[in-house]
Amino acid sequence: MNALLLGSLSLLLLAGALIVLLRASAGARRSATSAYLDARLDQGKGATATAASAVLMQPIRRGGNAWSRLLLLAGEPSSQRIYFVLLAPPLLLALVALVAGGPAAALACFALVLLLGYFRLWHKADKRKRRMVAQLPEFLEAAVRLIVIGNSVSSAFQSATRSVDQPLLEVVQRADALARSGKELDVALAQVARQYGLQELSLVSAVISLALRFGGRSDQVLERMAGFMRDLEAARDELTALSAEIRLSAWVLALLPVGVSLFIIMFNNDLFMNMWNDPLGFRMLVVAAGLQICGSFWLYRMARGV
Repeated sequence: MNALLLGSLSLLLLAGALIVLLRASAGARRSATSAYLDARLDQGKGATATAASAVLMQPIRRGGNAWSRLLLLAGEPSSQRIYFVLLAPPLLLALVALVAGGPAAALACFALVLLLGYFRLWHKADKRKRRMVAQLPEFLEAAVRLIVIGNSVSSAFQSATRSVDQPLLEVVQRADALARSGKELDVALAQVARQYGLQELSLVSAVISLALRFGGRSDQVLERMAGFMRDLEAARDELTALSAEIRLSAWVLALLPVGVSLFIIMFNNDLFMNMWNDPLGFRMLVVAAGLQICGSFWLYRMARGV
């Protein structure tokens, strides 16, 4: 009974710690945003304000910013609902596993279900990101047609927004809202590109920045860029199709040992605990975990390389 109580409390504390960490990251991100807006509004600080705003515009590679980027790409609002959807099923199933198999089974069940929920969210984000990149050439071509007939770059961008579908519509609407609030169009596009992690949109913002500052035939550059993006997407799809077997093999080889181990812990907990309590078995488990981590890393590098 004491083991069940301790296991339940540990799971609840772990879930609470995750929620507190995510809320703290969101608070820090809001503070950084407010500081950036204050720096932009305060024009009397000169180069100091410019340097501070440049630092705040840089993406945070770790912590809450990466999580927020994942939620943005997945189309999920950063609210308590998404945390409830991610944490409630692992906690409920972990409590069932705690009663049936003990603390080790509960921890394995919690980790497995939470990993599956994160994988579903990542897969949705990756699918939407690919769709955004595929829609970008059509958006650029619509803007080019409007520039050719006499519209400025900014007005052409705003007018072309009406012809875009989701999920790219969400991105360009954010950039359009920033532009309407007083930012330059290239700055708005660069900021949204950093928020979503879209390198193609960063390239578009660089071209628009040159057009706004120095003029020139921006329509020709955007048209060629749209053609280049189409060719790049076609080559990427072809490479993905050719390397599908390698990537699938990498996924299977990386996840199968983990899945089998968690399955054994949940449904045959005595076998795992006997190895855990035995000195030689404990060393074998540590070595196996190290080999699994190293192998998964190299499989990831190999799959990413192709």
